[in-house]
Amino acid sequence: MHVYYYDVGTPAAPSPARPIASREQRLANGSLQDVSMIASDAGFSAPVAISKEALCVCLTGLQDLAPGQCLPWPAARRLRSILHCAAAEAMHHHEDKQVFFHVQLDRDDGDSAPAFEVHLKLVIDAGTGDRAVVTILLPDQD
Repeated sequence: MHVYYYDVGTPAAPSPARPIASREQRLANGSLQDVSMIASDAGFSAPVAISKEALCVCLTGLQDLAPGQCLPWPAARRLRSILHCAAAEAMHHHEDKQVFFHVQLDRDDGDSAPAFEVHLKLVIDAGTGDRAVVTILLPDQD
């Protein structure tokens, strides 16, 4: 398997609704979770974070999730699916600063229940330096 690394585009000016420092504050207070290490496997070279609410929706129905611990295999697999879909959308819509996408996630509960669909939003903003930052949110989040 080959992983191609690419930048997510030229950083844009920060949106007026989200001051530059708010991302760092949200990472510090836990409302955003840094997933940059796993996201690099999906092809991102920019820092990537996902909102706590989006992560909760994506991990719905999984057991044994404890704060501060490593993700169990089913949760990590779901997160990788989300990040690969986000990377594909970023590549196809690299000029856009906001991309709506959806991903089909397996239930992983032992039943043959059908996969469920999650709708998400990928936001590409300027970071505190000259590199873009990526945030994955629910469609109605800012």
